[in-house]
Amino acid sequence: MVNDPSSTTSRVGRLFSSLAVIASLVFVGLQVRQNTEALREQTRQGLADRDAQTIYSVAENPELARAWTLMWQRDTLAARTLTMVDSTQARWAMWGMLRMVEHAYLQVDEGVLPESSLKGYGFHDNNNFMTPQFASFWNGIRSRFDPRFVAAFEAEYDLK
Repeated sequence: MVNDPSSTTSRVGRLFSSLAVIASLVFVGLQVRQNTEALREQTRQGLADRDAQTIYSVAENPELARAWTLMWQRDTLAARTLTMVDSTQARWAMWGMLRMVEHAYLQVDEGVLPESSLKGYGFHDNNNFMTPQFASFWNGIRSRFDPRFVAAFEAEYDLK
């Protein structure tokens, strides 16, 4: 059998085409990995920014700091000294904090952030979520949160 030059050229062409496809797939895989890492970092930064904003809003506003302290501490008698404005401030601030914690939980649940992120954003061992005032507040708003978060949050703090 005679070696046909066009057949050899065709084989070489198919080989280069296959190598080009493999190189393209490797490139796409690397791009996806970089984009995923960028998304994770952007998510972490967004959560950190919101966390800092919540902390600063309480720290820089004496009225809100007072309302927060009276509303969410374990001393239920102190909570009775709140004015309507104090109570409203403390409740809206808590709602914002819960949204941040919910967002962090959902990002972990969807694999965007590592589970260790939950501790930093108040999901575990947060004394503010362990008071009778909070349990009452939570029962009134729980339906407005993602069911996955509600189930995990209530299991964490025995809120059912």
